[in-house]
Amino acid sequence: MTAEKETLQRVQGGLFHLQKGLTPFVEARMKRVHGATWLQYASRAAGGPPNAPLDAYGLIKTMIDRWREVFDEAFSRQDKHKARNFASMALEGRNAISHLALGLQDDEALRYLDAMHQLLVLVKGQETEVKELKKLYDEQRQSGHARAPAAPAPAVARPELDLAGVDALTKPLKPWIEVALPHPDVIANRFKEAEFAADLFAVDAGYAGEGYATPTAFYGITFLTEGLKRVLTTATQRLGGGGGDPVIGLQTAFGGGKTHTMLAIFHLVKHLRDGGDPRGLAGFGEILDRSGVSSLPKPKMAVFVGSSKGADVSLNLKDGPRVNTLWGYIAWRIAGDAGLKLVAESEAARTSPGSELMVEVFKLAGPSVILLDELTMFARQLDDDRFEAFLSFIQSLTEAAKMVPGILIVGSLPESNAEAGGPRGEAALLRLEKIFGRVQSAWLPASGDETYEIIRRRLFQPLDAEGEKARDETVKAFHDLYKKNPAEFPPEAREARYLELLRLSYPIHPELFDRLSKDWASLEKFQRTRGVLRFMANVVGVLWHSQMRDPLITPARVPVAHERVRVSVLYPLDPAFGSVVDKEVDGDGSLPSRMEANPSRRISQLRAATRAARAVFICSAPLVGQPNAGLTGLGLRLACAEPGDQLAIFGEALRELTERATYLYEEAGRYWFSTQPTLNRLADDRAKALPDHEVDAAIADVLREDAGSKGGFHRVFAAPDDPVTIDEAQSLSLVILSPALAHAGKGAAKSPATDAVADALMRCRASQRRWRNTLVFVAPDEANLATAREVMRKAMAWATIDKDGRLQQQMTQAQAADAKDKAKTNRESASKAIRAAWSHILYPVKSEVAGKPFDLEHSLISSRERAAIPVVVYDKAKADGIALEKLGTERLWHALKPIWPEDRPHLTVAEIADWFAAYVYLPKVRDRVVLESSIRDAVAKLDPQFGYADSFDETTGKYHKLIWAKNPPEFAAATAMIVREAEVRKQLKEEDLPTAPPEPGSSPGPVPKPGDPASVATGSSTARKPRRFYGAVELDMVRPVKSFDAILNAVVMELQRTHGAKVKLTLEIEAEASEGFAEGEVSVVRDNARQLKFKSESTGFEE
Repeated sequence: MTAEKETLQRVQGGLFHLQKGLTPFVEARMKRVHGATWLQYASRAAGGPPNAPLDAYGLIKTMIDRWREVFDEAFSRQDKHKARNFASMALEGRNAISHLALGLQDDEALRYLDAMHQLLVLVKGQETEVKELKKLYDEQRQSGHARAPAAPAPAVARPELDLAGVDALTKPLKPWIEVALPHPDVIANRFKEAEFAADLFAVDAGYAGEGYATPTAFYGITFLTEGLKRVLTTATQRLGGGGGDPVIGLQTAFGGGKTHTMLAIFHLVKHLRDGGDPRGLAGFGEILDRSGVSSLPKPKMAVFVGSSKGADVSLNLKDGPRVNTLWGYIAWRIAGDAGLKLVAESEAARTSPGSELMVEVFKLAGPSVILLDELTMFARQLDDDRFEAFLSFIQSLTEAAKMVPGILIVGSLPESNAEAGGPRGEAALLRLEKIFGRVQSAWLPASGDETYEIIRRRLFQPLDAEGEKARDETVKAFHDLYKKNPAEFPPEAREARYLELLRLSYPIHPELFDRLSKDWASLEKFQRTRGVLRFMANVVGVLWHSQMRDPLITPARVPVAHERVRVSVLYPLDPAFGSVVDKEVDGDGSLPSRMEANPSRRISQLRAATRAARAVFICSAPLVGQPNAGLTGLGLRLACAEPGDQLAIFGEALRELTERATYLYEEAGRYWFSTQPTLNRLADDRAKALPDHEVDAAIADVLREDAGSKGGFHRVFAAPDDPVTIDEAQSLSLVILSPALAHAGKGAAKSPATDAVADALMRCRASQRRWRNTLVFVAPDEANLATAREVMRKAMAWATIDKDGRLQQQMTQAQAADAKDKAKTNRESASKAIRAAWSHILYPVKSEVAGKPFDLEHSLISSRERAAIPVVVYDKAKADGIALEKLGTERLWHALKPIWPEDRPHLTVAEIADWFAAYVYLPKVRDRVVLESSIRDAVAKLDPQFGYADSFDETTGKYHKLIWAKNPPEFAAATAMIVREAEVRKQLKEEDLPTAPPEPGSSPGPVPKPGDPASVATGSSTARKPRRFYGAVELDMVRPVKSFDAILNAVVMELQRTHGAKVKLTLEIEAEASEGFAEGEVSVVRDNARQLKFKSESTGFEE
């Protein structure tokens, strides 16, 4: 078993023992408050049955949710916070293993097990469960210690993570670098970019590279597309006497494969002239079968490349006669000196010889191929007369070819006027299109699947049997990923057709192929197939040398930051994209790299931010500004995800990128990079320009808004200019210190906040402050304040953008909506950040230093989800016992006893309230109502420490409305006071009242028996006082507990107030069932009655 599994099992075991240990404790505490129906008040997981026993989650969650009303009293003051913290940590552990995405760390498991163990100790759980938890904790500690010295595992590019909905791979997919070997020139980076632009002149002149130099080499790396097969079939038929078109016109955009097609014909002719068998050329057997030609002659050939010829120099090669016209050049190339002699006059006059003369040349030459490339480039150099003669000749040439069998003319034309080069080039193109349009054979450039094969063959060597097996495993794994997660990917990705595309394009992902051959090929400088070849050669070479172990080359795996790839990708784009790539797409200093700097982040594990940014850039940059440009969420996952990845991680990373990036746009679920800064950048610039004092003023406004919710405080002062100006009051007040008065650290160490608090406690304006014990202060945390200020800056910046009328006119509707949404969300974020920052509670307590008026105590607010600051501060102060809404009678007496002067028989309530407001060593009560309520409870006790009176008559020395051991009036008189016990005894004894407290050692008189007349006598005579009470009442069977509770409070408690009274309660139960009680029920009732000590002589069943 792996160490990770052992760790997980220990934590699961810990929860098991925690559940067993907590169950009796939670059940007992909940029953005390909620009775037998306590389960209805318990917390449990969503969807759980309401009356089922609580699991570990339910037990811990119930403790946390019902802490104040149920569990707070179960722990001593020093253990309250510990218990609650341990419960929270145990709950975090339960949630961690229930929603596990990454492995559980040793230190995390140790913290969870320790919290579970300590919590069971505090609740005095069963000893066996405590020991088992301690055992698990010790095992985990030893296990983690044993593994700690081990060398770190080597970094891997792709961590193995669970993927919802996808079967785990039985074995890792082979990286493409171990399956598909690139050609040597790609690996060695020996290819030149020009080599990807097939050059007919270089091949004809003998200057071509190794891939284009010989027929066998050329056909070995050439995939015969359907269009190329059609051209070769026509050429074969034409040369072999089997028909075929005499003229083939090739017209595509730059890089569309025109020259490559001419090279295929060139090498066929060269192979035939060298005496080679055409079936020896790769794929040519199919062409011969298609054409129906059994044998081919050794044709003549003339090659003319307009870009290599000058208008005023000889068109011939270095070893031939000087010729200055295209017709002289062609005649000499296919018919030698005799051919040149036929057109000598036209050559000299530089006028077109006409089709009739060219027919004679063709007849003299026999089967011939004439390849005409870059005609418009040559034509635009010519002056008017020669321009017309040149175009007239091309027309004559094509007409003559129709008349002589075995003659084939192949010409190429650019697709657009922009490629033609200027007005004269455009005029030539227009004329040439008409000439070739009348006689040319239809030709199709490479498209769709053919492009995949062309690129793959040119870049990679053929796969062996093992390679094909590895390829099939990889493409199946990717296709299974798409099929099993249909909502996460485009619908076409799960079709059977896409599986075939994955196989055809391996090791390049079809999405990358499509984006390059469609979107990028639409750029003028990219050159279609040639551009894809050049681009992918750089990508493959870089990834090969980097030994990246990815299963496929997806758009997300394109190393955009590498200089070779960067140049390729930026060349056809707006130059301004260079800074976009460096800052926000890829590279060490880029935004995605900074986001992934923390290795513990989920996005860092998979480099999700970099992969998402690369995918958006590759899939959107060429189409910026066009309708519906940009990458959707489905497209993002198709461009990024690999088997084993967490699919949601890329969307998460992209959303964060969108929030932080300057050039990344989002609209209607589509993402794209642009060279224009986003509103995010504008907001950042405006935020940085805001003065500090304006930011702090805005924060103060938020604090004042929060002060509208006072919590339990009677008064709240938000960001006062000087806290010493706060007025005196006897009720508890909160002072929210301004942003200028921050605090640092965990205690009450010196800081701007503590200095201001101490000053405010000492002075109320120019006088000494009297009521110090009513002030509580909350200060911002120094570190969190910096965050709050930054967030507030953004909120203010977005607010100005949203309200900027001129700017709104320049925005799109989507941008305006985005600005409004950002203004709202940033305003909410600012409020949350401010509430999180104000986390240090400061209040005065008794000083241990003689002569010092007070010390400052500190309490930290740690909750993450914050309500208004006064509400949170009050709740924290109340939970920590700083602010009291109820003052217990014992605590009241312990507070008063040491400060009640011995020579004073009574104290006024007003004076006591003044003391509680002034003296910091006394409890901080919420207000005078809390104090008076405590006094009433203390006087109403059966054994009070003092009595109550409305007033004291100095003349008579008597207390007015003196009360002892009974409830004083709800609303105390202005002169109300508490009276020492001795004074109460003295006055009540003198008055001989029935409620006078008996002297120590005395005993009550005889108790009358039932029926004694004295028990019902009336009058004021002591001899006739009632001495016995008895009564019976029928309880409400629907709510018997509530009825019994009312009886206890209203009758029994009142009877117990009489000193020496003995109260006896007897519960009588009568139950009848017309059909009799079942045997099982009888047995249960008898057993329960026996355990509850029912008297046997008066308990039982009868017929």
